[in-house]
Amino acid sequence: KQWYQRRVRGCSEICDLVRGREFTEAVLINNHASGSDASVKVADVRDVGYLEDYTFLNLTTFQVLTSVFLERFAGVPRKVCVNVSSLAAVQAMPSLGYYCAIKAARLMAYKVLALESPDVRVFNWSPGPMKSAMTDTLSRETHNDGIRQFFQSNPWVETDVSAAKMVKIVEEDSFTTGEQQDVFDREKAI
Repeated sequence: KQWYQRRVRGCSEICDLVRGREFTEAVLINNHASGSDASVKVADVRDVGYLEDYTFLNLTTFQVLTSVFLERFAGVPRKVCVNVSSLAAVQAMPSLGYYCAIKAARLMAYKVLALESPDVRVFNWSPGPMKSAMTDTLSRETHNDGIRQFFQSNPWVETDVSAAKMVKIVEEDSFTTGEQQDVFDREKAI
C-alpha cells in the first residue's frame, strides 16, 4: 500500500514540474511497460504475487499516470493521451500471454477514455517491433520456436522512424480518437 501511494505521488510530482505554466496543448506519451516471463505458458502461471506486481507496474501505474495528467492539465485547451501499444494488444502471441493481456487492457482503457472524455484526444500507437533488452530476453527465454525465430530474424523498426510517424500523426491530428494505428498502417506518414 505504501509503495502504491509513493507511485501516485511520483506521478503527481512529474506533472507538478510544469505547474503554474500556461499551455495551449499537453501531450502524454504513456510508454512505460515491461515484458512478462516468456518462459512460462499461461496455463502454468500460479504465482499470485507475480501477477499482482506485473499488473500493478504495467496497468495500474499506466492508469494512475493518465488520471493525474488529465487532472493537472484539465484547463489546457488541447489534451492528447498516447498509449504506446503493440500488435500484442490485438493479436494473441504464444510466450507473451500476460504481456498481451495487459496491452489489450490498456488499449481498451484508452478506448473507453475516448468515449468518456470527448475533450481529450486519445491515440493508441503500435510502434512496431524494436530492438531492446526486452526483445533480447524474449528471444532467449521464449518457450515458442516461432516467437524465437521471429525475433532472431531482425524484424526491427528504427525507433526514430516510428517516433517520427507517431509525432506527425499526433501533430496533424490525423487519427480518430480512441483508435489504434500500427507503424505499418501508415507507410506514407513521413
